[in-house]
Amino acid sequence: MGDARYLFEDILENKITIEPVDKDKIKTIKKEWDRVSKPIDSFGKYETLHSKIGAIQGFMAPDLYHARLIVCCGDHGIVEEGVSQVDQDVTRICATNIGKGLTTTGVMARHLGIDILAVDVGINYAKEVPNTLNRRVKYGTCNFLKQPAMSVEEFSRAVQVGMDLVLDSKDAGFNLLLVGEMGIGNTTSASVVAGYLLDLSAEKVTGRGAGLDDEGFSKKRAVVSMALSMYSGLSPVEICSNFGGLELAAMTGVILGGALYKVPVVLDGMLSMVSAVVADRLLENTKDYLIPSHLSKEPVATKLASKLSLEPPMDAAMAVGEGAGAVMLISQLRMADIAFHDALKFGDSGVDQYENFKEL
Repeated sequence: MGDARYLFEDILENKITIEPVDKDKIKTIKKEWDRVSKPIDSFGKYETLHSKIGAIQGFMAPDLYHARLIVCCGDHGIVEEGVSQVDQDVTRICATNIGKGLTTTGVMARHLGIDILAVDVGINYAKEVPNTLNRRVKYGTCNFLKQPAMSVEEFSRAVQVGMDLVLDSKDAGFNLLLVGEMGIGNTTSASVVAGYLLDLSAEKVTGRGAGLDDEGFSKKRAVVSMALSMYSGLSPVEICSNFGGLELAAMTGVILGGALYKVPVVLDGMLSMVSAVVADRLLENTKDYLIPSHLSKEPVATKLASKLSLEPPMDAAMAVGEGAGAVMLISQLRMADIAFHDALKFGDSGVDQYENFKEL
């Protein structure tokens, strides 16, 4: 085992600090992009993210091929309130299919040779879920309108699961991690957490999730509004314990682990961004180690990206979940990487070197 194992309790006790990503290392890779025979910065955000991944990994060019998709799965007691069009059994069914690589995200990941790890952090099922890694902390969260979704201790255990998954993945040879989730009802929990973190109303944080009709959407927004009126002055841990999800907590742990173990983590949509805001509130500079993929169609997505100072390259009104946007980004970055390595360089192409006026 290479790195020492970090404990979440040490983060809560402010015993750990994270240094920002070395900007000089990013600039070094970006200068190699400037040698490619094309207009300077013409690959835009893809050049920036490509260079950032390499800098985090400590390489002169990023490794985009030893990649793993971690899909954290868990159930939500708030589905009792009719905030989803399907019941909790769908979480278990989808988690099984994710582990098999048969879902929309799974088939894309398998096509790209990305390893898929479905993790049961809190599925409400009496037996072990096939094709998943069993790290179950609890049989789903509680209905947060009636009692806290989970205890602080359960939240902490779920975060630790995510942190440990990063170290285990790094030890297994994965230099790049993608994060996704599966949990019926989780956009309701994430909307409440986002509302508390960003001080926004239910109208500004609540979307239709997996596709609610008008009646369902109205019910969901009312639930989020009630939850946002329950407390004030909560810490991030208290917010997540009262309203969050076990899979959201595990994603927070993956994001923290990426910063701690220097492994870039590619975010998916709104749900992973909520977990990222929590992680960055708990450990400063964590967001420096994140790679954004897309802006989901959830209404709060843009505000979450802004809070994280991230600029996702894709804005396609997606709402797939499971890490679909993260997987799609890797396919695009690999195409950019081909140009980075194989396209003609200035001088070889018969075109004189362009100047980068941003450097002047």
